[in-house]
Amino acid sequence: MESRNYLGIYWARDRATVVALAAQGRDWKLLDAFSVSVANEPEQGPSALADRIGRACSERNVKFGAAGVALDCEMFMQHTVRSEFQDEKKIAATVRFDTEEALATDISEVAVAFRITSSDEEGSTLDVYTAQRSDLSDLLFSLQGHGIDPVTVDPDVYCLSQYLRTYGGGESSESRPLYALLSDSRGYLVSPAELSQRSLMRAFPVGSAQQRDQLLAREILVSAGLAESVGKVGRLCALDARNEVDVRELGARTGLRAETCDLARMAGLNPTDWNDCSGPVDLALAYGAALAVPQEKSVNFRNDHMPYQGTLVRKRRALKFFSFALTLLLLAVGVYYHTQLLEVQRHQAALRSKFEPDYLAVLPGEDVLPETMETAVKDLDRALRRLQAETTGVGAENSISSKLVRVLQAVNSCAKKTDLNIDSVTITERSILVNADTSSRRNTLSVFDAMKKAGLEVQDHRIITEGGRDNFSVTLEPKKQVAKKEQP
Repeated sequence: MESRNYLGIYWARDRATVVALAAQGRDWKLLDAFSVSVANEPEQGPSALADRIGRACSERNVKFGAAGVALDCEMFMQHTVRSEFQDEKKIAATVRFDTEEALATDISEVAVAFRITSSDEEGSTLDVYTAQRSDLSDLLFSLQGHGIDPVTVDPDVYCLSQYLRTYGGGESSESRPLYALLSDSRGYLVSPAELSQRSLMRAFPVGSAQQRDQLLAREILVSAGLAESVGKVGRLCALDARNEVDVRELGARTGLRAETCDLARMAGLNPTDWNDCSGPVDLALAYGAALAVPQEKSVNFRNDHMPYQGTLVRKRRALKFFSFALTLLLLAVGVYYHTQLLEVQRHQAALRSKFEPDYLAVLPGEDVLPETMETAVKDLDRALRRLQAETTGVGAENSISSKLVRVLQAVNSCAKKTDLNIDSVTITERSILVNADTSSRRNTLSVFDAMKKAGLEVQDHRIITEGGRDNFSVTLEPKKQVAKKEQP
């Protein structure tokens, strides 16, 4: 599952710290952590540093799906800029112009990244970070030459804020901690908050000859005032990688409740997990760079310089191409089956036009061919059975000829006696309709009796006396034959 592994790199001019993480649901597992340096090497620069990183990853068999970089604070500058917009997209479109106006200098040679620190009706206040495009190009080209194409290049203090936001304990915005952290040559003041809230982030260089405790106390007093504007500072968490700062004395100088910060233990790490790293601050910076990779929003210099065109973009393009190809395939399949359906319908129409004359000739009582061939076949099957019954005599009790014979027998037996006149005889598959007249009602009833003797049941009748004659209409049905039981 290399796609769920992330590589974080803290990148300075002469050294780097690398952290490999594996995402496990909401938790993170440290796979490897190490530092490399070219400070005392004959070959220095971004290419040499990237070569050290690439070789170390290969030797340690580090596998990852995406990478992020925490850019050292020496390689960027932080500014406070005012924008007249609140919408992030509009701010992104105008931040370069606002920055150039605020700095009163040409920024064509720098890349710009920003984050919104506050918004009101008149606009937004931004933290704007600027880095030289040449430094970013050297970094990216050097890493890409070793198979590492960073998705994000964020300011190191932003990555540190990600680490502290993830493992800082989730304090409320009303009483948040202020982290004061010193590496061997860098200082960081961070008061993390939730993504929807304003957080304090500051980074500054630390000279080798400076008094680290005095420098840190002065910076804390300045930053504490800024932090109070976004939330009350409840405590001070301090760490000095060189152990030259007395945390208790630092708390007395700043008037804050101070305690020692163990960065590695916050993430549940033991010293053996990161003993190849140059220090806990560098570890947290690289760790935060890996945490920032899967986030949708970050303070990313690559949004302005050499936008990321790596694995994720290729996957998106491949997905788009696959979706387009699948759409074309479905359209082709649909057209093919629609063509087949049209061909079948044409064949059916040809068969119907050929079959209809024969059907109507066999069944003259029908005007048109039924809508379904199944109905037409059933009609022909019934006509065939009826014809077979009439020609062979098998099952001919209810045939038309049999019905006609019975009617004629009844008429012949009573016509002279009843003065019977037949107007019409209509014979169907189910019944016989007789329209006739006699000279009296008694003669009409005698005709009905003759019909019954001939094996016909009177189902319905209508009698009207008109002009001295009995006009009647009677519906008849053949009597059902009951099989006689053999005598034992």
